[in-house]
Amino acid sequence: MILLKISSKDEQSIKKIAEVLIKGTFAVDINISTTEKRIELLDSTIISTPIFVLTAKTKALLFSKIEKEIKSIFETNLPEIYSLPITTMEASQADKVINGTLKV
Repeated sequence: MILLKISSKDEQSIKKIAEVLIKGTFAVDINISTTEKRIELLDSTIISTPIFVLTAKTKALLFSKIEKEIKSIFETNLPEIYSLPITTMEASQADKVINGTLKV
């Protein structure tokens, strides 16, 4: 299992992705953080930009399908997409992810 992380400067993009993930049973639950900031160095200047971050628990084998689905929606301005491994999880929560997402 993985924790899917998707970041964008556009809140509507994150909400659209959340809808796609839930309706397509790609993820069992989704969290959206609206208070994060990204710090970057641009032309020797440090800038701070608000970003919206979606996290969702899913199966690692669904990552490529999720990526393909998101790329079909966002041909330009693709959000940042990556995952982190979930090495251990409480049994009932793991069952929810296994049984509540697409069969692979």
